[in-house]
Amino acid sequence: MKCVKIPEHMGDLVDQFFCPPCIAKNLSADLKTTYKMRCLFGLNSLDPGSTKACHKPARAFSKYCSDECGVKNLRKRIDTFTKKGGKKEDLWDSVKTASKREGLVRVISPSPAMQVDSVGTDILKPVIKEVKPTKTKQEREIDRLNGLLADIERIRDELHRDMDIILSREKLLQLATDRSENLGQCGWDQRLCFSDGDWADYGEGVLESYTEQDGSAEAEWWCPGDQECERHAGWQNLRAKDLDKEKERKEEALFKLTSREREIRKRIDRIEEQDTGPLLGSAPRRAGVPPKNNKLSNGHTMKTKLNGDTSKKGKKRKAPT
Repeated sequence: MKCVKIPEHMGDLVDQFFCPPCIAKNLSADLKTTYKMRCLFGLNSLDPGSTKACHKPARAFSKYCSDECGVKNLRKRIDTFTKKGGKKEDLWDSVKTASKREGLVRVISPSPAMQVDSVGTDILKPVIKEVKPTKTKQEREIDRLNGLLADIERIRDELHRDMDIILSREKLLQLATDRSENLGQCGWDQRLCFSDGDWADYGEGVLESYTEQDGSAEAEWWCPGDQECERHAGWQNLRAKDLDKEKERKEEALFKLTSREREIRKRIDRIEEQDTGPLLGSAPRRAGVPPKNNKLSNGHTMKTKLNGDTSKKGKKRKAPT
């Protein structure tokens, strides 16, 4: 028996292969070569059998082998839609409120009632119950977004604490600089290198030490060398630049947090509007039919005909004789 040769470009689609001799020897087993689902972009190509078309198997829970093929197929469908006179804006209106599909949970349990099959064997009839979520999709999404807002608030508090420490370091830098100029010493303060944890514990005492210190060169925190100290040369400018960069990073992080928070709150507002409607109790307006009791800017009511023309009610002028 001659074996069937599978084309090389279709090899990835083979799921379980059985050669013809094996199938012929095991007819009762009903053996068949099975194939994986092919990428939809390849199936929808102009020549699906061509080697240039995509012959890769689709990914699990997807119709496409990759994001790239999915995007290409979507663009192709949009182009076909627009060539037939459709508008892209209409497509967006139909999908802008779409949400991800959700799975359905089913609990299968045996029924206490017994059934008897044709052979006389007792069998149990399964009872299938659908377990529905206690909250709607909108409520769950709002809960998730509120969780993100809580995380943002926590991170913002941490950034504000970091900014307070930076401001304290800036104040310490200014005090150390003034002391250096007044005493004519190097004046480098080792506490300028304190960690955030050290500042949280001892920061208040660091600043108070400048009012309590008598200005002697024997203080343990300050360098008693001259202002041209080689070991700490230019420490004022170097430390000032470091603090400026650190402050800039924190301010940028706070700005991004604020922008992210606004986006999330807008999404929450959109979900709530979709759930309740932007105007409670308002009915959609039909095209060509104006609303009743339409008010003009002067406070008067405009009476409108069905064809949309407006007219004022009054006496008709007599035709000249």
